[in-house]
Amino acid sequence: MPEFIIPIIFSWPFMVLSILASIIGILNDRAWIVFLGALMIIPFAYTLNSLPPFGGYALFLPVLQISSAFAVYEEKPVWAWVLFTPTITIIMFLIVIDSISGFF
Repeated sequence: MPEFIIPIIFSWPFMVLSILASIIGILNDRAWIVFLGALMIIPFAYTLNSLPPFGGYALFLPVLQISSAFAVYEEKPVWAWVLFTPTITIIMFLIVIDSISGFF
């Protein structure tokens, strides 16, 4: 397997694609797109789970996105957004930390 594939799967591009897919899926009432976003975040959640601040809790991110897909399927968009909010919050937090660390 080429060496450049692994960082793509476990890093920022799949996180951004996961968020975009889930947002598009929630806005368009397509549960399968939200589920696809949940599948894309699994490698990142597994990697994030090894860090001490997120130990054990990061594995709930894909579960929450799958629950959000189920809420979209049941036509409850408010619950879909509520269940998707922790994923957005953690990823935005990591983007801010990553951008701040470039300045120091």
